[in-house]
Amino acid sequence: MEELPNEISKLLFSTFSDGFPFLNKDEIIRSWSLDFQWFNPDDSMLLFSHLLDKKWIINSNNHFSFNPSLILAQPPLSWKPNLNDILNISEFNKSSGIKPLENEKIIISESTHLGKKDVNYNDEKMVKLLNFVSKKSELSKREVIRRSERKKMALGPISLWMAVCLLAREQGLDMNKIIDIIDNS
Repeated sequence: MEELPNEISKLLFSTFSDGFPFLNKDEIIRSWSLDFQWFNPDDSMLLFSHLLDKKWIINSNNHFSFNPSLILAQPPLSWKPNLNDILNISEFNKSSGIKPLENEKIIISESTHLGKKDVNYNDEKMVKLLNFVSKKSELSKREVIRRSERKKMALGPISLWMAVCLLAREQGLDMNKIIDIIDNS
């Protein structure tokens, strides 16, 4: 049973590793069932409820994250969680001793790549820009932020709003409307 906490650590690393520390329940279930194709939707819901009940996943205003005391471990390629094994896990506690297996990379996730100084989600311009690009490109807001963050990391010292603008250009959106959003807000 010592490996079970490591299995959950790998599962949660895969779920929350895109730089999004909080996801809603539907995003997690969709990720496990459709994106990764690990489980069917009913099993994903069962697993989610179990991990939430056992405090491996925490709830904050209907947005969920992994327990902050958990050390996440990156799974190897082709790794797949075993539903029955994970459903046998007991309640999370700090002494559950998440220990890395030999040659296993350990990641401690403290925040996204974007610090608070990089993104002000209360900024009206950023909210309008993200909403516009998301709606017109038919990408989720989460996906717009993820792709923009990747652009920001690849291009170096550019602002997030510039990365969002570059993404909008790639998606073939009308740049005059993007400029209007930035200038008129």
